[in-house]
Amino acid sequence: MKHSGSTKEALRVVERFETLPVESRLDIFKKLSAEAREELIGVLSRPGEIVRRISEEEMFFTIKQLGETNAPSLVRATTGRQLRYILDVDLWRKDMFDPRAAHRWMKVIAGLSREKVLQLVQVIDRELLAITLDSVIRVQVADPERDLLEQMDVLPQFTLDHLFFVDFRSPDMEDTAKAFLETIFEWSPEFYFGLMEELARGIPSENEEMALKWRRARLADHGFPEFDEALDIYRYLPQNMLSVAGPAAPVYDADEVIGTRPITEYPLKAIDAESLFMQSLKRIDDPAHKDRLSIELAHLANKVIIADGREAGSVDEIQRALRKVGGHINIAIEESCGFDLTEATELLESNHMEILFRRGFSLILDLRKEAQRLIRSHEGGVENLGHPLAELLKALIHKRPFFAAHVLGERENREFESLDDLRTIRDHMNKAYSEENWEPI
Repeated sequence: MKHSGSTKEALRVVERFETLPVESRLDIFKKLSAEAREELIGVLSRPGEIVRRISEEEMFFTIKQLGETNAPSLVRATTGRQLRYILDVDLWRKDMFDPRAAHRWMKVIAGLSREKVLQLVQVIDRELLAITLDSVIRVQVADPERDLLEQMDVLPQFTLDHLFFVDFRSPDMEDTAKAFLETIFEWSPEFYFGLMEELARGIPSENEEMALKWRRARLADHGFPEFDEALDIYRYLPQNMLSVAGPAAPVYDADEVIGTRPITEYPLKAIDAESLFMQSLKRIDDPAHKDRLSIELAHLANKVIIADGREAGSVDEIQRALRKVGGHINIAIEESCGFDLTEATELLESNHMEILFRRGFSLILDLRKEAQRLIRSHEGGVENLGHPLAELLKALIHKRPFFAAHVLGERENREFESLDDLRTIRDHMNKAYSEENWEPI
């Protein structure tokens, strides 16, 4: 490993690591950067003991932080469930199949091993496999009524069976496509013949619709609902809807290993560590509660991505969604608890993260209603409210409100993070009210 001093010492470090109990190894793995995780998985003799205890979301986020071409060890070690989740998220752009992303992943997988190609073929839906192959090859069928030698001049050169002949749509994808076709043929000639016959006839439009249906069903379990359902996170929630009566029941995703919970750490690393929310979260010692909160944050961020029309496969967008989630939850906690860390911790243990998010957003909605009243009462509308209030209110009344922090000296606009953001806008509004109602003696 890079910082272990020497090859022999590195091997000793790895050997010592692999003698630790699996829970200890997982604790170490959780704290590593994406780069260190890739390096560690690449040198372990039994990487599967750790990898199968990583949630699908965590594996996706780690690989995408590095870029799939820079994470060969992690990609090679993915379980079928992890790989399928990665493809479910990354091969689609707003419910449309993305051929370029599919080609990129085909190259990555083919560059690892035939075994990995076979795993991909086995875990993805047949409809999606057909769509993907159709984007890189054209298939022609030899006429069984004519002599094959007579047809060779007009048929493509590549064939595995002298029945289906393949032409490649892009020279750049030829070797990759061959690796997939040869792997499928060796694995199951029957499956290969059925698939090639379908490709030769032409892929029906229903294939993409069916592949999208299966994808949506799977992603719903990871907090990716339909758009109309995702909008529920922005429904108004009164303050008295928050629970203070005992802890919420832990919720876990099923894992391939009985008795363990999958690692889902990335939501806790993307949110402001100085907020009351994160300070109170650090006080929670019960791993069950911490796991529940982390999973709920991940799923809530996914709902934000859908509701806001963000790109689910972008690490930057995931981080932005998590920062928004963290900010809104922090606002709700500050309203309910002031800066009492004990109360804040109890509030986290007693409420689902989506409830707290909705309450934080509701406080922003309350302020927006006040701003709209001010704008309606002010001659000339928002533009005549002056700097910086005009810019602050235009951001506040946006379809998805945000804090126009750049007009107050910050580097860029951002999501609302605390009650102080709301107080800042309200103070400027009160000043505008005072100036408007002031009359000289």
